[in-house]
Amino acid sequence: MGGAAPQARRQIDLGGTLVDLIRIGTFRSDAGAIFGPVPRTTWEPLVRTEIDAESRLLQALNLLHVTTPSRSILLETGLLPAGTARDDAEIQSLAAREALLAGGVDIERISLVVPSHLHRDHAGGLANERGEAAFPGAVVVAPRGEIEAVASDSLRARAAYDTATLRRLFRDAEPRAYETTLSLDSAVELRALGGHTPGSQATIIRGTARTLLFLGDLFMRPWQANPRWVTSYDDQAWISVDAKATIFAEAAREQWLVAMSHEVDTPLGRIERDGERFRFVAE
Repeated sequence: MGGAAPQARRQIDLGGTLVDLIRIGTFRSDAGAIFGPVPRTTWEPLVRTEIDAESRLLQALNLLHVTTPSRSILLETGLLPAGTARDDAEIQSLAAREALLAGGVDIERISLVVPSHLHRDHAGGLANERGEAAFPGAVVVAPRGEIEAVASDSLRARAAYDTATLRRLFRDAEPRAYETTLSLDSAVELRALGGHTPGSQATIIRGTARTLLFLGDLFMRPWQANPRWVTSYDDQAWISVDAKATIFAEAAREQWLVAMSHEVDTPLGRIERDGERFRFVAE
C-alpha cells in the first residue's frame, strides 16, 4: 500500500528535547465545514489548487513523537485502529502504531499518549482493530471535560467520538485527567482550552533553544492564524476565538514554533502579529 505509508517526517531539536513530526496519512474533509462561518468567496482563493470537484480539502494526519530527557510521549494517534490501513480515494493512511514502528520508533518506551482531543481522527489509533489498547504500556492524558464528553449520552458526542471504543478503553485503563493545566515533566505542559471540543488542549514543549506549541484542531491549517476563523465542528466557537487569540499572542511574543494537525505542505512555522490579528509564517 504505497499511499498508506508514512509520507513525511521532520525532526525538530528544541534543545535537549526532540520532536518528530510525522505525517502518517491523508483524508478528505468538506471545505465548507472546515471554514465554518467564513464566506466561500473569501476562503476559496486560498485553496483553489487543493479543493477537489466535491469541494473537499486534502487534510494531513500529523502526529508528534516527543522525546524529553525523561520521557517518550505521543501526541495524536490518527484515524485508524492499529492493525488496519487504508489506501483509497477517501483515506490514505497507516495507524499510528504501524507508522511509528515503520519509522523506527521504540513504541515500548512511550509512557504517555496525549491526543489534542478525542475526536475520531485524533484518537482512532488509541485502539487496535479488536478495540483493545494499541499502546498498552502508556497512560492516556486528557482534560476532565473531554473525558466527560466521551462518557455523555449526547447525540453530538456519539457522532464525533467513537464513544463505545473509548469507554471500553477507559474502563480497562483509567486515563489521567486534569482540570486546567498539567506539567507532564519539566519540558511538556498541557493547558485545557476547550472551544473545538469541551476538552481541546494545548501542548507546550520546551527545550533549551526553542519552544513548540501544538493545538490540534484549534489550529489545524495556516488560515486559522486568524482567531476568528473557526470550523463548523467547534462546539463553542466563541471560546475557540478567545483561546486562540490569547495563546497566539503568547506564541508570537515568545517566538514559539507551532505545529499544525492537518496541514500537508507546511505543518511547522511561527505565529506573527498582523495588526490586530495574526498570520502564520512557515519554517
